[in-house]
Amino acid sequence: MKIGVFHPGTQHSWQTALAFQEVGQLSWLATSVFYDPARWPYRLESFLPRGTAERLRRQFRRRYTPALNPDKVRQFGLWEWFETGVRRVGLDDIADFVNRHGNRSFGQQVRRLIEREPVDIVWGYNSSAVEVFRWAKPRGIRCVLDQTIGHCAAENTIMAEEQSRNPEFFTQKCDGFSSAAIAQQDEELALADLVVVGSAFCAKTLIENGCPAEKIRVVPYGFDESLFPQTVPNRQRLHGRPINFLFVGGIRPRKGIAPLLQAFTQIPAEAATLTLVGGLEIPIETFERFAYRVRHVGSVSRQDVVQYFAQADCFIFPSLFEGGGIVLYEAAASALGIVQSPFCGDGVRDGRNGMTCKVNSTSILNAVESICADPMRLSEWQAASWEMRTERTWGVYREHVRELVSSC
Repeated sequence: MKIGVFHPGTQHSWQTALAFQEVGQLSWLATSVFYDPARWPYRLESFLPRGTAERLRRQFRRRYTPALNPDKVRQFGLWEWFETGVRRVGLDDIADFVNRHGNRSFGQQVRRLIEREPVDIVWGYNSSAVEVFRWAKPRGIRCVLDQTIGHCAAENTIMAEEQSRNPEFFTQKCDGFSSAAIAQQDEELALADLVVVGSAFCAKTLIENGCPAEKIRVVPYGFDESLFPQTVPNRQRLHGRPINFLFVGGIRPRKGIAPLLQAFTQIPAEAATLTLVGGLEIPIETFERFAYRVRHVGSVSRQDVVQYFAQADCFIFPSLFEGGGIVLYEAAASALGIVQSPFCGDGVRDGRNGMTCKVNSTSILNAVESICADPMRLSEWQAASWEMRTERTWGVYREHVRELVSSC
């Protein structure tokens, strides 16, 4: 069986491709960005002063994994570079335009790749798969859609409600996904022979918007075993000091940042601290109202984020809408207690290693206060997360992916 994986960016496509590489089934991984010092634009680093070249290399290597055989990687298209650049300077409307046109161009190039290097199965990702599936389906090639987030019509409803509650946290009016984008998602779901999602919540949003439940499979994501600790992080005793809470992700409304910040203004600094790791995507004047009460680190690489997990006591993730929060499994890998919403995956299992709460400031406040009042319970959560971390690895994810394909 020959399998081709395609994604214009990254997300967890490397892990999917590696799942099939490990058993000799991967024909290729098609992507726009994968570090290769022998290719342009990566060769730029060899022409620059040492300090500049090193900084550029660190950025390049964020799109690289040594586990993948570079001979299996097919790179084409510069759209991903353009999108990343304009989004980093805050031009989201232009970035969205570039993303749409880039995905269309990328899909056309994947079609030509399949003609050159035929496969039995194509595994693609939401928002970039429709061009390929339209061509592959009539030719008898099985189409697997990796749906990394819930249905965009459901997200529209949830985010419209959040903007009505907390408009000051939005940088612009939230118009949501267009009818064309929703139609494209519905077409991808209809064309797919199999739809793979990262959480039961994600599956629920698809089913509620017309995707047949029988074609959906839930395969939770994982954490990178090569990055996270092999021994329990050494933390100070919880008694007699503030509890260190950690949030990792984009600092934006969809992640539940408004009620999280609102809750922490009501919590004494001697009881709890909050560190935010991620790019700031809310108006700066809004954030400044809460900045005195939190520590904002900004965006860091996947390698560098490990230290922040190790320094925390409890991970808090009140997201309104996710496909499956990888950060939840990274928290478990770091022996953290977890507080999460019901809309982001199964970081908390059976109440053993944390708790779920509603996404409002009162519920978050109550959750944090209950933890501060009972550090022993948090210690039990930390131990449970560490015990179950082996169930949350990317290695386990890869095994499940292979089992899924072999059973189809």
